[in-house]
Amino acid sequence: MLGTLRLILALAVAASHVDFRIAGLNPGVSAVIGFYLISGYVMSGLLQRHYPTPSAAGNFYVDRALRLMPQYLFYAVLTLLWYHFASLPAGNASVDHFLGATPDVGDYINNLLVVPLNYYMWNGSDHFTLVPPAWSLGAEIQFYLLAPFLLLVAPPWGQRLRPFFLIVFVIALLVAVLALAGVVNSDWFGYRLLPGVLSYFFLGALLHRCHQASVGSGHGGGRGAYGLVLGVVFLAMLFGVLAYAHGSLRQPYNQEVLLGLVIVFPLLHLLARRRRQHWDERAGDVSYGVFLNHFLIFWVFFPAGVSVAQLPFFLALCVGLAWAIQRWVERPCLRWRMRWRKQHAT
Repeated sequence: MLGTLRLILALAVAASHVDFRIAGLNPGVSAVIGFYLISGYVMSGLLQRHYPTPSAAGNFYVDRALRLMPQYLFYAVLTLLWYHFASLPAGNASVDHFLGATPDVGDYINNLLVVPLNYYMWNGSDHFTLVPPAWSLGAEIQFYLLAPFLLLVAPPWGQRLRPFFLIVFVIALLVAVLALAGVVNSDWFGYRLLPGVLSYFFLGALLHRCHQASVGSGHGGGRGAYGLVLGVVFLAMLFGVLAYAHGSLRQPYNQEVLLGLVIVFPLLHLLARRRRQHWDERAGDVSYGVFLNHFLIFWVFFPAGVSVAQLPFFLALCVGLAWAIQRWVERPCLRWRMRWRKQHAT
């Protein structure tokens, strides 16, 4: 029952991009960490159920492309049409930054492939990005490319994890800790780039393995799951105290990353195994659209910015457009994806 949680996280991302802050902190950063955790959890289950061997990686990639790309391409093309045929609002810092450059062929390729957007700090792709939050989709797609070879080498909880999985997990965790300590760029390696954020995907996947191992154990969520959640929350709080003493806690997004772990990881544990509800699935249906469409709505309808009083209306527009596009664009693609999965899943 994760649909409502995903929608809340998407709304937090949308609100953060119109300068909504909570006690000076950016809620969108914590929400993105939550999306990483959920993605790791869900992909672990998807691979086990439908694509349980690395040889099925190609079919898994098609499955993921049919999930991510239809809505993404729709909003990218819609934004491109607006960019070419409408008058861009003057003085909007967001428009000036993300659509400020005259695009060339490389810019269009970056937006089409998505993954290069994750490396904007080196390739400058953020100066022409049709869907600005897509940099995190780039990180997620890279995780998808690795997932069949990383998650499937780890046997179910209760058996010894194979060294390859452990080595990659430890390296990713070390990068995240170095970002928290300020040794490497905390924004890039603690929040955006795969070498650090891969540890959050792995935590979600490990939680799923704990839940799977607890089925029929009579321990509710499973002792392993409770231990993992408590351990992650304790370590996140401990690292926060150490980073505060070290002076690195206030470096970009360290506080928000730790809050994302402390808040969302327990929620993932509590909600993931609850019985599915129709209203929760509908909330999940529109969450991806909200994540993708809010910049376009911001640029088109609120060129002067979104005030606190306008925020509910802004978010309602995001939800409304996401619902319409999910119904008329994504649902037909969803049927194709289900047929593909029936034909090609193991």
